[in-house]
Amino acid sequence: MNDINILLYTKDTEKKQAIMKITKSIDLKFGELKANQANDLISSIVGLPTFTTFGTMDETNKKAPALWSMPELVLFFGVPDAKLDAFLAEYKKTGLERIKLKAIVTPTNLNWSLYYLIEHLKEEAKAFE
Repeated sequence: MNDINILLYTKDTEKKQAIMKITKSIDLKFGELKANQANDLISSIVGLPTFTTFGTMDETNKKAPALWSMPELVLFFGVPDAKLDAFLAEYKKTGLERIKLKAIVTPTNLNWSLYYLIEHLKEEAKAFE
């Protein structure tokens, strides 16, 4: 899946269609995140090898609680700055409600679980409110 540049999780079909259109218009590849990927490492979601010490468990690869529900999220992977700016500008033009949780896949978060990344993003969002 490492040819995917924008990964989206939303239940809003209008947002999904708009993002698919924008992604195509700026020559990026679109993919969907699934709720059942919450416990997967970001590296496996984007199709990269995972480099962890065997048996190591820490907060960054923590599993989602049983009743946890995945929020709306967009991940950017390998998107050049100019195209990221273009994507965000085009999305803003749609007039659709913003997606609060956004992240760029980095070497730091590659070995995080999707759940941990989302919880981290929620904490960051609270700090900005």
